[in-house]
Order: sequence, then C-alpha cells, then structure tokens
Amino acid sequence: MFELQDAPVNSPLYTYPDSAALKEAMGSFQLEPGLRIELIAAEPLVIDPAAFAFDENGVLYVAENRGYPDPAEGGKPTHLGRIARLEDRDGDGKYDHRTEFATGLTYPNGIMVWKGGVFVTCAPDIYYLKDTDGDGIADEKKVVLTGFNADKTAQIRTSHPTMGMDGWIYITSGLNGGKVYSPEHPERDTVIFSPSDGRFHPETLEFQTTGGKSQFGLAFDAYGRRFGTSNRHPLQHVVLEPWYLERNPHLLFNQTIQDVASSEAAATVYPISQSVTTADFIPKLMGLSHKGTFTSACGPVIYNGTALKDEHLGNAFICEPAQNLVQRQVISPENVSFRSSPAYENREFLASADSWFNPVFLSHGPGGALYLADMHRRVIDHPSYVPESARAGLDFESGKDKGRIYRITKKDFIQNRNPGKNFMGSLSGKQNLVNLLASEEEWERSTAHRLLLERSDKSTVPLLSNMATNGKRAEGRARALWLLYGLEALDIPLLQEAIRDKEAGVREQAVLLSGKLLGKYPDLIQLLMAATTDGDIRVRYLSALELGSVKGEKVIHALAGLAARDGVNQWTRAAVLSGVGGQLSAFLQSFRKMDPVAYPAFPLMMQELGELFGNAADISDCRELLHDMVTSEGDLGWRMATVLGLLNGLGVRDVQLSENGLFYALATATSPDLQVVAKRDFIDQVAIRALDEKESLASRVVATALLGFPPFDWVKNELKQLLKPGNPVEIQLEAVKSLGRQNEPGAALLLLSGETWAAYTPRVKSAVISAMVARRSTVLWLFAAIEENVVKPAEIPSMTRQRLMNDKNNNVKEKAALLFNELESGGRMAVYDAYLEVLDLPADPGLGKVVFDKTCSSCHTYAGEGGEVGPDLTGVKNQPLDALLLHTLVPNYEVLPAYQAVSISSKDGKSLSGWIAAESDNSITLRTAFGTDESILRANIETIHHSGLSLMPDGLEQQMTEEDMANLIAFLKSGGL
Repeated sequence: MFELQDAPVNSPLYTYPDSAALKEAMGSFQLEPGLRIELIAAEPLVIDPAAFAFDENGVLYVAENRGYPDPAEGGKPTHLGRIARLEDRDGDGKYDHRTEFATGLTYPNGIMVWKGGVFVTCAPDIYYLKDTDGDGIADEKKVVLTGFNADKTAQIRTSHPTMGMDGWIYITSGLNGGKVYSPEHPERDTVIFSPSDGRFHPETLEFQTTGGKSQFGLAFDAYGRRFGTSNRHPLQHVVLEPWYLERNPHLLFNQTIQDVASSEAAATVYPISQSVTTADFIPKLMGLSHKGTFTSACGPVIYNGTALKDEHLGNAFICEPAQNLVQRQVISPENVSFRSSPAYENREFLASADSWFNPVFLSHGPGGALYLADMHRRVIDHPSYVPESARAGLDFESGKDKGRIYRITKKDFIQNRNPGKNFMGSLSGKQNLVNLLASEEEWERSTAHRLLLERSDKSTVPLLSNMATNGKRAEGRARALWLLYGLEALDIPLLQEAIRDKEAGVREQAVLLSGKLLGKYPDLIQLLMAATTDGDIRVRYLSALELGSVKGEKVIHALAGLAARDGVNQWTRAAVLSGVGGQLSAFLQSFRKMDPVAYPAFPLMMQELGELFGNAADISDCRELLHDMVTSEGDLGWRMATVLGLLNGLGVRDVQLSENGLFYALATATSPDLQVVAKRDFIDQVAIRALDEKESLASRVVATALLGFPPFDWVKNELKQLLKPGNPVEIQLEAVKSLGRQNEPGAALLLLSGETWAAYTPRVKSAVISAMVARRSTVLWLFAAIEENVVKPAEIPSMTRQRLMNDKNNNVKEKAALLFNELESGGRMAVYDAYLEVLDLPADPGLGKVVFDKTCSSCHTYAGEGGEVGPDLTGVKNQPLDALLLHTLVPNYEVLPAYQAVSISSKDGKSLSGWIAAESDNSITLRTAFGTDESILRANIETIHHSGLSLMPDGLEQQMTEEDMANLIAFLKSGGL
C-alpha cells in the first residue's frame, strides 16, 4: 500500500516561506512502498533545476534553466539562466544556504564538477566556471567548446556532461548537430557533425563524436556501459562506437544503439495526475505524444547505491515530466546488449497527482540515495510544439519562480548529522581515495575516480595495482584498471590477471584496454584471441572489436571462429566485418572451414561477406566466388545467400554487363566453360526454394531477392507467382524489388497491370512505386500506368512528385508536370476546408477500421497493428477531430524532423527515398515508404536532397468517399476496436 509522504520540509537552519505548499506537494506523491521521499531544497533556495552535481564536499551545484522556454519560432534568447551553489551547513541532508555561483547564462541544462569548478552545457557553448578566491562565486568563466547547434528549442540541445571511466566527459547531442571547436585551441579543425552524441577530454578539450543519439539523458552503469534516452525511447544502449565502423569503408552497417526498453507505443506509463500532454491538442505531434506512454523520457540513472533496497541495484530510473512520474525498469543482459522492463504494472516507482511535478533529472549522491530534480512548472512543454492558435490557452510562465530537489531512500535510512563526515573532502588522502573505488556507493566510487583523475599522481600506481588485482569489489577493480591506463602504468601482468577475473564486467575492461595497448605491448594479441572464446558473449564481442585492428592469420582464424559461434547476432557480425576489410579473402577462406550445419550464423555471415566482396574485392575475386557458389555442392541456403550479397554489392560498381544482367555477365566471364545449363540449374534451384511454402520464410526471402539478377526470361513466371497476394507480404515485397531490378518492360507490365495493381495492399503499392521511380526508364512506365488510370496521381507521395517535376531529364520533368501539377498547386488547405463538413456526418468506427487497414496500415501502427514507416498513431484519440482531419488531408502541414524524407541518387543512376533510420561516416540507411530499410555507402552517393516533406501521400480523399473519411476519423478517435 502507498503511504503518505510527510517528511519535514524545513531544517534547523532554514525555514521556507510557504512550508504548507511544500507539504501539500509531498502529500500528492505515490512512492514504491518501503521507501520515503524527502525535500532537500526548494524555492527560493533553488529555482528551475534542470540538472545538478555534488562535489566531494557535498556542495550541490545546480543548473537553473530559468529562461525556459526560449522564444517560440526563434527570437532573442534570454539570459536568465544561473548556476546555484547550495550548502548543507548543519549536515542534516537538507540544503540551507545559497550562493549565486554564476548568472547571465541563456539555457543551462547540464553540469559536472571538475578540479574545483564545473563544466556547464549551455548551447552553443560548454563553459568552465570556477571560484578561485573562495567567495562561492565563479570568477573564472571561459568557453571551452562552442559551435553546438542552438537553432532549435531548448529541449533539443547538447546536455548531460558525464565522466566515463576512460576519463572523457560524454555529452548528449540533444538530437542536434554542430560545428564544434575549442576557442582554447584555434589550431584544431572544427568537428562538423549531424545529430550524434559526443565526448571531450577535460584536460586537452579535444572533442569527438560518439555512438548514440540522445536527447536529454545519459547514464553509465557500474562497468561503464553507456545508455541514453529520447522522448519516446526511454532507454537505449550504445552498443558500438563509430570509430570501429570507420575501419571498413565498404561495410554498410551503421547502427550504434539498441533500444533496451520498449519504445513509442509499447513504452507504457501509469500517471495518476490529470495532466494534459501535448498530443491532447497539438496536431504536429500526432502519433508522437500521448497519455499512457512515454512522451518526454529524460534524465535516467542506472542506480548502484545502498540507500534503496537490494532489488533496486542495477535498475534504471527514468523521468517522465509530462506525466508527472518516474518509472523504474529492471535491466537484464540480452546477447551483447541489454533488455529492460517496468518493475511492475499499473503503478509507477514514483508518481504525483500534482500536475506541477515535473521530474527532469536523476542522480546518485551522498549517502547512496537517489536524487531528483523537479522543475515544477504549470506547463513543461515548449510553445514551439503548440500551434500558435492554442498557445494562448496555456500558461508557460507559472512556475518560473519554483523548483524542488528531492532525495529518495529506504524508510529506515539514517542521516549522519556530522557535517562533512558523509563526504570525501576529509578523506582526500590517496589511500582513502583508492579504497573508495571499492565502495558500495556508486557516488563514492565515481567521485574518488574523478579526484584521482584530477590529481594524476604517479605515486598512486602501487595502490591502484593492488586494487586492480585484490580489490574486494569488481567495480573497483574495473576503475583501477582505467586509472592505471591514464597514468601509463598498466602492464601485461595486470591485464592477464584482469582477463581471468570472475566478473565479466572486469574482463570487458581488460579486453578494451588490451586493444588500446597493443601498439605498446604486441603480446597482448594472445590475450585478445583467448577472449574470443570467453564464456560471456559481451566479452567475446568486445574482443572482436579490438582484434579488428590487427592483421594476421591467427587473428583471422580467431575471428572466423567467433563469427561462426555468435554471428547470429547482428552486432557481432558488424564487429567482425568492421575489422577484416583488408583481409577479406583470408577471412572468407578461414570462415568457409566452419561447419555450415553446426552454425546457424553461417548463411548470415556468408551473405554479408558476399556483399563486402561485391563492394570492395577485385572483380576477378568476385567472379571466382560466384563460380564457387554456383558449382559447389554445399547447402543451397548459404550459397544463394552469398551470391545475393555479392550481386547486391556489385550492383553499385561499374561492372561490365551483358544484356542478360549482372548474374549472367559475371558467371559467363568467370569461365567460358561454365555452361548455361549450370547457371540455369542454380537459378532453377533458387526459384524452387522461393516458391516452396515448406521452407523458412527467411530462406524464401533470400531466394526471391536473388531472382532479380538472372535474365528476366529465366524467372518471369516464378516472379509472377511470388507477386500474388496469397504469399507472405515479405515475399511480395522482395518480388517487387526483384522485378524492379530487372529493368525490363515485361517486368513493369507485371507490376503495373490493372489486375495486379488492384490486388495490392497499400504497403505493396508503395513498394511498386518506389521500384518504378528508382530509374528514369522505369519512371516512364509508371507514367504510362497513370495515364491509363491504373495508378492514381495521388498515390505518389508529394516528395516523389516534386522530385520528378524537377528531374534533370526534360522528358521526365514535362510528363511529371502534366500529371502532378494539380496536386502540387498548393491547394491542400482548400481541400481541408472543404472537407470540414465531413466531421458532422454520422460515422462508424468499425467501418473506419476497414478504411484504416486498407489505406493507412502499411505505414502506421494503431493499437499494436500496422507498419513502422510513419509515426505510431496509438492514442491520437486525444486529439480534436479537425486536427486528425488536417493531418490526414495535408500530411506536409507539420512533419516531425525524424520523419522528414530524404532523396538519394546513387552513382549508378538509382534513386532512394525515405527517412534516415541510421547513419555513419561510411553509409546511410533509409526507412522506405513500404517499411524496409535500404542502406547505401556514402562513396556511392551522387546527391542527397532533404525535402522536409512527409513520405505520406496527400490526396487521400481521392481514394475514398466522404463517408469513408468520416468513418476513418471516428476509428482514430475510438482508441482501437
């Protein structure tokens, strides 16, 4: 049962002007039973706390974002932001004295202690502020890094400076980019980047981009694994750093993060307040923000202290300010990453009935407690996300004079009232600091780690070496290893001891550090190769990443064995392939020795190896590989997967083709003696596999995709069969892509006949359109189908219509203008105005579901069903009818940045369109209109165009009656049937 939270708010040294209001706010909390929440600071001692940090003496530095929100649609920024310095002078755990440490900032949102001062994120700058004369006011103020984008709202800016075990300070991108440089080092190049998290070194101020794309939230677990968050993604793990992928410019893989927690529509929360989320009235956030799921996830912490219960160790705690709660999630390992889920259903770790409670930041702190910042606003949302017409009804000002910081502990937590004893200022001797690396408290471990980094004292090496080998806690042993590395005192015996540690988290550090020291100690290669057979999959994965920088037959053999064992996991495949770019043939030869039957990863690895060969290997080697696959007697599954990968890779290169296609040309050139019969026999086997309903879906998809490469006459009948609606949609989509790849009039006729077009689902129609607009020659066939009234102009997305109307080819441009001019004439709002009367018609949600399934479900999910191209529409029932109609008829009225479409033209004349799902320095992955991910190497990109438009076609009213439209809107308002 929930208990009344009634801890005192005042302290002996400070009485709040309005204690009753603070007590009332405390009484609105529902907290996990057995715990208590205490107020440790409130207005006027603290106002608008966005983030905070404790120093080693327990002094609390608070980033006060008093100017938030910044002006909507731009405008001159305010300079109301401050850094407060709070002290607890009587040691009772409550703060009773404030000093204005720094003023005149714009929108400070992150803070970290370093060498007696603090780093503060305040885009476009990161400041270093320090009090050098002891008056509690910063007299040293300098910009150490600048150039972070500040052209978007204050919700979307770099934040969360957090020290990693490697001694670098990590920051979030805020879903933003920048052109970052240090004014302290004008000789360095500017780092230009799109949204990507980053890190900087506190001493050298070198800035680098990292994996991750976090908004307002960054946390490390006890072993330095990094996690981030964004509004609809409560917890993500940074699995892979981009510098590993950069080793192999021919590798298409470009992901760096994995959702640990369920996201978007599946990220359920249980608010107890009557708060109004932005989706209750904001059209532009349709499908993004709605009550009952995370809409503003931020400020996470991976808890490792003692002031809560044992079952809380290693749990994630995540703020949801828009719905006035904090969720607890239990994290567990999942392959090389993690999975988390809420600790319980139908309630939260902490929730408030008070809609002013806006938790935004969580942290460890003194005593092992969990500390929480509450900005305490009437409306926490930003006015830029609210239509101008709705802003007058919202109060964005109330609460700008308020703010709270809380401490959460077990009910029986006892505060040591001796001032200073809980802190580390009196324990600053080097032996004490090293001992504290093995503390039970994460705050003490991380603070001791920071202090030892600051001092960089060589005399601590013997103490750290002893901690690394004999420390009582694994977390301390792990930290000692990194500190020794920073002091250039980490040697082979210490690493050999660490790689034998019983705790996998310590062995992970041994692997990472061995990789960094290979240049100094080449013998560490033996340790890394041994780690490829470690009992823990994450240790093995990290060994693959580090071995990828080494050449040699033994290394290749070790990586091949690891790929066979763990290659079912995509991260392991990427780790291995990122490092074998210069040794492809040797790796293939070694991997081919593995037993295809014993290792399920074999076909997956062979397909990706084939693609790497196609992207990078000599044509003669590609021909030899194809010859081997076609004539081998091995299992067809992995042979056809290899050929598919090879031909996909070769498809973007300047390979001499015959009129019979790439497969025919390459196979014939391989050997004049490779008769047509042998080639036909291989393709016939592939076709049989594609049509065999008894085979696995994955194998059939590979086979269907491969049928896009042989001569059309060889496969036209099979592709026609695979296109039929009785096949799984995955097969139909691959058949469409294969027919589109054929570049044959007969293939276009199959795709665009009236009979087949009428039978397509919306998702398959989108795939056909994408295939037809990929090349100029096939575009003309699509135009013919439009002229024959098979395809309606409105079925072509606006972004595609506009691209074709501006094509460099005059014939394409002129025909597109004739076909699409009416739709692109700017009259969509007139259509909306004319359709408003539809909202008054009688409507049936059940019939609306039929319309949704037919017209919308290929791209949008609703109530757990549908596609993942556009935003999840679950919960849009909270929006007004006219808002739903507006975005149905005018999809480009407001397009969330994440869903704005990009068009890419490749050097081989193809075109791709979609929104960017992932990217690296080597490649970009687009999520297409029909729900597939398509990757392309940057080296093969001719042009990129950011349209700012939606992939969703407008003109949907041309595909349904007014009654259908009324029923569709009624269904969206129903919440699901």
